[in-house]
Amino acid sequence: MKKVLTGLAAGALAMGIFASSSLAAVTYDSSAGTGFVGKGDVQQALGWNNAELQKQAKNLVFTYETVNTYAVTVTWTTGEGTRGEKVHNVTNQNTVTLSSGVTYDPRKSNQFTGFNITGIDKTENGELQVGDEYPGNSGHIITNVEKIPSTGTLYVNGVPLQ
Repeated sequence: MKKVLTGLAAGALAMGIFASSSLAAVTYDSSAGTGFVGKGDVQQALGWNNAELQKQAKNLVFTYETVNTYAVTVTWTTGEGTRGEKVHNVTNQNTVTLSSGVTYDPRKSNQFTGFNITGIDKTENGELQVGDEYPGNSGHIITNVEKIPSTGTLYVNGVPLQ
């Protein structure tokens, strides 16, 4: 009897792992702007049933948002000709709108499995670069930028995908 219960517990655990992994079909490479989002992940995020997702699929917008921190070195020259230099930590939010297309399952008529993310369509608030003016119209010029590692979040219609 003990072996049967142990087997049942192991089977239940395996089913739980399988069930939870079936919705985790999100992959995204932020450097290339490409990936895949399973339809179950979109349905869960938006609270939609299959019929609603089928109807709205072409209207979905995927975005990727990062909050980046940089160690920025700026230089300036004072009125007396003295050169100044200072390092600041700067936080910059970056949002990219992504191109996407619906991926269909060829075995089922007009049913799709998810969305292919095919690249970056538009970038807002891009990266800080050497030669840029320091934020805030200070007149200070950026001479060095070191990006501190950050993470981002993938969204569908403004709702984060988990």
